[in-house]
Amino acid sequence: MRIIRHPKKKSLKGSVVALGTFDGVHRGHQVILQQAVKQAKKDKTASIAITFDPHPQLLISPERGLKLLTTLTEREKLFCRYGIDGVVVIRFNKRLQALAKEDFVKKYLVEKIGASHVFVGFDYAFGKSRAGDVSQLKKLGKKHGFAVTVVRAVSADKHVIKSKVIRELLSQGKFNQAVQLLGHAYQIEGVVVRGSGRGKPLGFPTANLRVANNKLIPAHGVYAGLWGEKKCAVNIGARPTFGAGETAIEVHIPRYKKNLRGQRLNLILTRRLREERQFSDVEKLKRQIAKDIRRL
Repeated sequence: MRIIRHPKKKSLKGSVVALGTFDGVHRGHQVILQQAVKQAKKDKTASIAITFDPHPQLLISPERGLKLLTTLTEREKLFCRYGIDGVVVIRFNKRLQALAKEDFVKKYLVEKIGASHVFVGFDYAFGKSRAGDVSQLKKLGKKHGFAVTVVRAVSADKHVIKSKVIRELLSQGKFNQAVQLLGHAYQIEGVVVRGSGRGKPLGFPTANLRVANNKLIPAHGVYAGLWGEKKCAVNIGARPTFGAGETAIEVHIPRYKKNLRGQRLNLILTRRLREERQFSDVEKLKRQIAKDIRRL
């Protein structure tokens, strides 16, 4: 898969495009991507995912403090998983924000890409003040010579699957339900930094992870995870047994003894084992950690 930051004029002419921000690359997004890949194979051309970085809402409504389900790197890996041939990353800035809907279509889908077919979600909006909707995109497609397919909403557990819904579930501690809507495990990547040093004396040394500021961290609790093929326990929380206050991400990899400080870890959280609890003494905490590890 190719990552294309600045495509040359019509260098991808004839490509089938999946268009959206795709934060989370959830089950609804996956249908868009899969349909685009299928169409591209039928047309014997390339499938391209167009995404935006930073997320438009971070610029349009910074006061919301939006937290992302996926960093750009995580998104790109997921695009690859679902068969996309290439990713075009469009930098979202004030100039793009001010671009009228038809100018956006003409500049990016027509002149930059030369798209033959564009796939979007049912609620896709584009252009200045999100003035363009899917019906207008279809009209512009006819005018400029590309087909448009609008993918219907995907629902599960009485929810229309949307990034906003998944963010809410993760923040509420409903991790396992959120993963069902995502359609894949939750990713966290970051750099190992110096921690409090409490894990090693307990017999459970941990690597403390520093992640991107705008990455959504699931609700406090203990999670089962994977680092490559190695199982790990991930504690997200304020360590109330020790009276600490700041949220930390602590990773224990059973039977792994090497120092990971300074390294970048890519973790996959598969399920939530339990909520964060305060223990009356350290021995009870140690017994609980041992139980958690047996459940990995």
